[in-house]
Amino acid sequence: MKKLTDARNHLLQSGLGIKAKDLLTFAEKGTVTSYQGSDHQNRNFKIEYVAHLILTDYAGEPQTLLFIMTNWVDANIPDRNEEALKFHVDVINTKTADISIQIQLSDTITVEPVDGGTKLDHQPDADVRDIGMGAFFPGLS
Repeated sequence: MKKLTDARNHLLQSGLGIKAKDLLTFAEKGTVTSYQGSDHQNRNFKIEYVAHLILTDYAGEPQTLLFIMTNWVDANIPDRNEEALKFHVDVINTKTADISIQIQLSDTITVEPVDGGTKLDHQPDADVRDIGMGAFFPGLS
């Protein structure tokens, strides 16, 4: 679950002063898609899950946190829809809140036999913005 780890690290390194002890991360509703075929040559697979990042006792503005995450989503989930982030805010007092962010994520993993074992490698998502599809889809930057 590389993307979940990357999202967590993005928040911790965002400059918002978030501490690791205040950031809970987990995945749920996970599925694995694998098309191995009869000859078992293709052992690659894709995992899909709902990622949760829960920040406790956050003293900043929720919209700042959401802005940081929209930047991460834009850079890391090219095929997302416009409502890729979902959130819940629980106001604790006049200074802090618990904020839960949900993101639908997927990781594609290639499997390659190597001497002494197997190598698993995460693949980047295809990004239509990188292959000049703007001419076909106006508004795509």
